[in-house]
Amino acid sequence: MKREEFFNEDILSGKLYDRTVIRKLLSYVLRYKASGLLSIFMVLTTTVLFLMGPYLFGYAIDHGINKGDRVVIYKTAWALLGIETLRLLLVVLQSYNIQAIGQKVMLDMRMELFNHIQSLPNSFFDKNPVGRIVTRLTNDIAAIGELFSAGVIVVIGDIFIIIGIFVVMFMLNLKLAIITLSVFPIIVIIAFKFGARMKNSFREIRRKLARINAYLNENITGMKVIQLFNREGKNYKKFDEINDDYLKEQIKYIRYFAVFQPAINMVSALAVGLVLWYGAIRNMHGFLTLGVLVAFLAYIHDLFEPIRDIVEKYNIFQGAMASSERVFGLMQEPSEVDYTIPNPSREVPKRDFNGLIEFGNVWFAYNNCDYVLKDISFKIKPGESVSLVGMTGSGKTSIVNVLTRLYEVQKGTIWLDHIDIRKIEKIGLRYVIGLVSQDVFLFAGTLRENITLFDPIQDPKLLETIEALGLMPFINRMPKGLDMEISERGANLSAGERQFISLTRIFIYDPRVIILDEATSNIDPISEVLIQNAIQKVIQGRTSIFIAHRLSTILHCDKIIVLNKGEKVEEGSHEELLRLNGLYSQLYKVYMKEELISHARG
Repeated sequence: MKREEFFNEDILSGKLYDRTVIRKLLSYVLRYKASGLLSIFMVLTTTVLFLMGPYLFGYAIDHGINKGDRVVIYKTAWALLGIETLRLLLVVLQSYNIQAIGQKVMLDMRMELFNHIQSLPNSFFDKNPVGRIVTRLTNDIAAIGELFSAGVIVVIGDIFIIIGIFVVMFMLNLKLAIITLSVFPIIVIIAFKFGARMKNSFREIRRKLARINAYLNENITGMKVIQLFNREGKNYKKFDEINDDYLKEQIKYIRYFAVFQPAINMVSALAVGLVLWYGAIRNMHGFLTLGVLVAFLAYIHDLFEPIRDIVEKYNIFQGAMASSERVFGLMQEPSEVDYTIPNPSREVPKRDFNGLIEFGNVWFAYNNCDYVLKDISFKIKPGESVSLVGMTGSGKTSIVNVLTRLYEVQKGTIWLDHIDIRKIEKIGLRYVIGLVSQDVFLFAGTLRENITLFDPIQDPKLLETIEALGLMPFINRMPKGLDMEISERGANLSAGERQFISLTRIFIYDPRVIILDEATSNIDPISEVLIQNAIQKVIQGRTSIFIAHRLSTILHCDKIIVLNKGEKVEEGSHEELLRLNGLYSQLYKVYMKEELISHARG
C-alpha cells in the first residue's frame, strides 16, 4: 500500500469551490447571527460612506473650485472629514466584531473536532500519525479562523464596494463606465489561470507541513532510541529532505503570487490610461466636466483597491478551503460505533454483572484479511482467574483488544453474562472491564491527578485505598507524596512506580473484570512482591485475565489457555497441561531451564 493511500486524509478534491464545505463553514457562523448581521450592517454603512468620498470631491471641483464658491468648498471639506471620521470608527468596531466571531468559530470547531477525535476507533490511530492529527487541531483550525476574522467579511465588504462603484460610475457617465468594465475579462482570465495553480500549491504546502509535524512528533517521542543508536545525523538528513520539500512548495506558491499581483496592477494601470485618454478628449470637447473625470479616476483607483485586497485574501481563502476539507474530512471519519448490530444500547450495571466471559468461534484481523485470531472459543466462569499463554504473536493481546472492543471481530461472538458485547454500549462495557497494561500511560500533573484521573476524590479515601493495597511504600518515597508533579508520560518515575499508579487507578475504578497485560515485567524484586500482593487484592472477587511471558506469574491461575499463531491449542490447569506434554509443557521446560541458569549465575 502506498503511503499516500494509507494516510487518506491527505487526499483532497480538486474543486476550486466546494459548496458542501462552504455550507458547513456557514453553519458555524450562523451560530452568531446577531454579530454576523451587525458586521454586514457596518460593512454596508462603511461602503456607502466610502462611495460618497470621490463624488463629493468631484462635486467640490465643479461647483466650488471652478466657480470660486468658497462656501461649497468649506461645506464639502467638512462633510468629507465627518464621513471619513465616522467610517473609520465603524471600521474599528467592525474589525473587533469580526475578530470576535472568528475566535468563537475557532473555539467551536476545535472543541467539536477534539470531541470527535476522542470517539474514533483505535484502528484510526494505528494508521494516522499523531502529528497529522495535531495539525488538524492547530494549523488547519487557525487557517479557518483567519478566514472568518480577516477574510470573509472583509471580502464581502470589498464586493459591495466594487458593485457600488460600478453603480455610481454608470450613474455619472455610461461610456466611461463601459470602458472601465471592458478590462474585467482580463482580470477573470488571470484569476482562473493562476487560481487553480495557487490552490493546488497551497494544499501541497499544508500536506507537507503535516509531514513535518508528524516527523517531529515521532522523533521527539523516540528521542531516547535516536540518541542510544546514534541516529541524530541520519534523522537530521531525513528532516532536511522533508523541510526542503516544504520550502520548494512555498517558493512555488510565492512565485505564483508574485506574478498574480503585478498582473492585476497592470490591468489597473490600463483602465486608468483608457479612462484618462477618453475622458480628457470628452472634457476638451465640452462633453465632460473636470469634476466628473477626477471623480471617475478616483473611483477607478478605489475600484482596484478592493480587487487587490481580494487578491491578497485569496491565499487566506485557499488555505481555509484546503484546511476545511481536511478538518471536515476528519470529522466524517466513522466514530467508535458498532457496524454489525445497529444502535447498541444495553448497559451492564456493575452490581448486576457476574463476570461470565465466553468466546464463540471468534475470528479477527487488523486489516480484514490476515487473521490473527482464528476460530477462538473458550469460557471463563465468574470470579475465575485465567492466564493466556503463548509465544509473541500468538494473539494474546488481540484477545484483550476485541474483549474491550478497541477492535471489532469479523466473525464469531463474544458474550458477557450471555449478552453479545456488540449489544452493550462501549462506555458501559469499559466500566465493567479494566486493563492494567505493561506500558502505563501517565499524564502531566500530580500523582493524585494521575491516580484519580482528575476525579474529585478526597485524600483520606485515596490513602485508605492505597493502604488497603499495601502500596504505601511507594507513596512514602515520593518527595511530595500525592502532590508530586509527574512529568509527561511519567518520565520521572520507575517502572514499579508507574505500575503502582496503574493498580491503584484500576482499584478505584472498580471494574468487575480485570485484565493484567505483563503487569509485573521490568520491575525490581522488592517492587514486584508489593505489586504481586496488590494484584491478589485487586482480583479478589473479580474475574481476572493474565497475560504474561514469565510463567511464574500465572501458576496460581485457575485455568491456562495456550495460544499459538492465533489458535487455541490447549486449555486446562497447570498440572493438566504438563501431563499433556504439549506446547505449554515445552514452554514451561524452557522457563525452568532459564531459571536454573539464572540461579547458577547468581
